[in-house]
Amino acid sequence: MRKTMIDQTVNCYLQTLFPAIMGSEVSKEKMDMALEDLRQSLDLLEEKFLQDKLFLISNKISLADVLAVVEVMQPLAVALDVLEGRPKLSAWRDRVKKELGEKLFEEAHERIGDSKGLQQKMQNNKLKNHN
Repeated sequence: MRKTMIDQTVNCYLQTLFPAIMGSEVSKEKMDMALEDLRQSLDLLEEKFLQDKLFLISNKISLADVLAVVEVMQPLAVALDVLEGRPKLSAWRDRVKKELGEKLFEEAHERIGDSKGLQQKMQNNKLKNHN
């Protein structure tokens, strides 16, 4: 089950989010498939792992929460809030943020919102490597 969730997340990122961040076109069909995989992964995260606990494994934060919240935040790079309409997962993310410290959490994720800056930096590095 865990491997499936990781595979779906990586697949979504490689096929849709990364090209979108880099400014490439992503077909509607690919995006729809990736969003469906993502929806299923979020359902699994909520129903099988979070359930009625404060955090994924117990009522205390763990490495599992930190790793999962990083994945949940990635789609923000293309302005996709995957927790919209998911109050249980949104509350979980807020608890993780509070436990880690809001300032640290924001600093760790601020570059996600700057996908254009990332795109420019990667293009500049590509040009340097070709010269």
